[in-house]
Amino acid sequence: MLPPAHVELTWGVLQWLQERGLFRDADYRGVALASILPDLVDKPLAVFAFPDAGAALLFAHTLLLHGVAWAVLLARRAWGWLPYALAFSGHLVADRMWGFTQTLLWPFRGWRFHQWRHVGSPGDFLEAYADIVREEPKLVLFEVAGLVALLWFVARNRLWEPARLWAFLRTGRPQGSRAQRRGVP
Repeated sequence: MLPPAHVELTWGVLQWLQERGLFRDADYRGVALASILPDLVDKPLAVFAFPDAGAALLFAHTLLLHGVAWAVLLARRAWGWLPYALAFSGHLVADRMWGFTQTLLWPFRGWRFHQWRHVGSPGDFLEAYADIVREEPKLVLFEVAGLVALLWFVARNRLWEPARLWAFLRTGRPQGSRAQRRGVP
């Protein structure tokens, strides 16, 4: 999945959860960052640290790293971080990592990551993403679903209004959301 859909779908899910009284203090900016953090870690590593690895999904796409993150969250009882942890690990679901077990279960299935193709430069990444869209047209449906979720989120929070958009960008929270209007504290 491309980065915009990760953010769009995560925001849509968070809005839905907030309307049910959950994670009402979550900052959408932080949730967006958490939803693409595995790519923000692994893509630069693939280009600059491991250009010959033939992999674009590295350490941040492993159950080992996500397990450690969850263990820290649980050990510290840092419940305020729960929406960010869910967005971070939701990235694995959105990327359908169960199909890339060499990486998902690293290092338990060996020290190599899922071999895909050479992605040692930004140009190689763009070409790879273009190939993915051609080879896996169903992924376009995820991108469309992300766009629909974003449009729903914008409409739900009236973010076409400049004051509301500016407040959202400044605070990370939609102003006057449905959850707030229903009296959820």
